[in-house]
Amino acid sequence: MDERALDDLRNLATRDAELERRARRLRELDHGTAEIRHAAEAIDAFFTAYPAEETARREEVAGAEAELAHRREELAEAQAELAATHDDEARDLAQRAVARADDHIGVASARLERARKSRDELEHEAHTLPRAVPDLEARATAISDEAADLPEPGEGPRALVEWASHAHAELFVAAGHIDTQRERIIREANELASALTGEATYGSTATQALRRAEENTSRNRPSA
Repeated sequence: MDERALDDLRNLATRDAELERRARRLRELDHGTAEIRHAAEAIDAFFTAYPAEETARREEVAGAEAELAHRREELAEAQAELAATHDDEARDLAQRAVARADDHIGVASARLERARKSRDELEHEAHTLPRAVPDLEARATAISDEAADLPEPGEGPRALVEWASHAHAELFVAAGHIDTQRERIIREANELASALTGEATYGSTATQALRRAEENTSRNRPSA
């Protein structure tokens, strides 16, 4: 009788371990789905904002270039005035004007450098981000192929966001269904182990309940 009950308990532990593996894999797939959604949302948001952002950064470069040209004209005028000045007091004032104009050029040059760098970074992102989309689509397809009842993903970031939202819901429900099955199996395993050991094993996993029952049986088995 004990051996038959132990066999039943072993079967329960085996089923629970398999269900645990399936639930863990579903949650791994769900985690991958969340990563795909996050990346696709970022790409979609970037290109939604890109036209206005590209215009703003291009205008910033143009404005910085115009300011630098203006500051260079100021410097040239100050230098010409300095060259034409012979009075010591006036020459001192002209030299200060040249120094200020030179400082203004430094500030304008730095602004232009920042504006060009910002524009170039934007263009680099616009060039590289689309390359990530095929990889995201391939990852989404692999998840759909592995998990039952998931639709094939569409093409493009927005379609991937929609797919990921649906896939998350399906995977969450599927993992929850397995959790419910495991709860029943674990409860049954603990009831069986408690009957075999004469001690309450509630709170144990099916594997732990089996181990306690086997240890109890081994202790109580008559010596040869």
